[in-house]
Amino acid sequence: MNKITLMVLFLMTVMSCKAKTPTIETQASYLVKNNEEVYATLPKLKPGDKLIFEDGDYKDLKLVVNESGIAEKMITIMAKNPGKVFITGDAKVELRGEYILFKGFYFKNGNRNFNEWASHGPGIIALYGSHNRVTECVFNDFDQVNSAYITTSLNTDKTVPKHCRIDHCVFVGKKTLDQVINLNNRLKETNDGSNIGPAMYHRIDHCFFSNPPKVGNAGGGIRIGYSRYDVGRCLVDSNLFQRQDSEAEIVTSKSQENVYYANTIINSQGTLNFRHGDKQVALNNFYISTDDKFGYGGMFIWGSKHIIANNYFSLQKTIASRGNAALYFNPGIKDSEHALAFDILAVNNIFKNNNGYAINFEPLFERRTEGVSNSELPNYRPYNITLNGNLFITTEKTSFDLFLGDIAKQSFENNYSYGISKNNPTNIQPLAINNTGSPDFYQPQSIAGYSQSKVAKIDNIEGINLNIQDIINGGIKGKPLTWDDVRPKWLADIPNDYWRTGE
Repeated sequence: MNKITLMVLFLMTVMSCKAKTPTIETQASYLVKNNEEVYATLPKLKPGDKLIFEDGDYKDLKLVVNESGIAEKMITIMAKNPGKVFITGDAKVELRGEYILFKGFYFKNGNRNFNEWASHGPGIIALYGSHNRVTECVFNDFDQVNSAYITTSLNTDKTVPKHCRIDHCVFVGKKTLDQVINLNNRLKETNDGSNIGPAMYHRIDHCFFSNPPKVGNAGGGIRIGYSRYDVGRCLVDSNLFQRQDSEAEIVTSKSQENVYYANTIINSQGTLNFRHGDKQVALNNFYISTDDKFGYGGMFIWGSKHIIANNYFSLQKTIASRGNAALYFNPGIKDSEHALAFDILAVNNIFKNNNGYAINFEPLFERRTEGVSNSELPNYRPYNITLNGNLFITTEKTSFDLFLGDIAKQSFENNYSYGISKNNPTNIQPLAINNTGSPDFYQPQSIAGYSQSKVAKIDNIEGINLNIQDIINGGIKGKPLTWDDVRPKWLADIPNDYWRTGE
């Protein structure tokens, strides 16, 4: 073999090796310090890239991100120093691409154009793409426009964003209409079943909500979906609502198969509402008050096939306009806007020192009756509510009533009372008061004689990674959340004082 032939073979081998060498994609970090640099950089972003904001005030920023990352390489848009990058003025953020992480921004001193924003429209942050995440952001009394702070939103092509996450964010001081967070799976509201919103699979977790009352009936903490025909399959977990007083509905859950897990609601003048949609689940939530300045709420339930398990209710003063209870089951007409509550499992819940009633089976009954006076459909009281393994406690000198309404239509088994004597139904087993020490009521196993119930054949909700049956059978876990459990790691103190006194 001559030298020329050897040289040709060598070059062919080298070229073959180069062809097999994988291409390494570089990931870029872009540092920007004003709006113009932001706008110039956005089109350059590729999967894995970072757009990093220098400290400062980004007034009137219109941040529209059309680029997308991928699952293992999200596009990151972040503050270089969280808490020192402020979005102010006539601003908006639209995440139209997918797999975008938005992190560490502070929204305050807004001045949006009233004509460009509306209740139930896009929020200050609008998530149009799937798999997007907003984390460690603060919204402090942004402005006077009636719109949400964060929404999942649909384009005119009606594509529904899915699998988004909102976590470790702070929402305080909002005094305008519309919810703080709206999760949408349709462009507009219809209640006749003609336009059903599909499952969204979003998650809201480790967020803090504290917002004062407002005039009107549109502006709680969270809305999920529009009507009882929509499918949500969203997980709301580990959030702290402390004086979330915007309206009577702290959360309005207007779709099916949502799960509310391990949230804490403190001193809030409203209820967590299963407003529309069946087959919803409330697990291991804490509804408590530390004073009696106002009327405070637990849960208000519409619809059927719900599970309410392992929740803790302790309210020194309840809401008179709703019927003075910790837990309310709605009377009404099946499949209506104010749907009748029936076929519901309430298991292993604790009711301690509640003002009024533990459970009200006929709240707002006269109002519901007036509302259907011209209807041919009958107005029913709730029925077939199965109460199993619940514990009713009083440690006060005077007992509270357990129930208001027709308990004969409900099913009772293995329920207990501790210290209750007044109007104690015979189907509630009294437990002896333990004088040797103070029981830990968050862990009722410490009370002699109490035996929590076990459930079988409870289905999980598709797309939500929780074993509902195991959680129920494990009983109440943990204690109420605190600010340190949910705050952004860069934020030491709550940035608005309303949460302290409600003033």
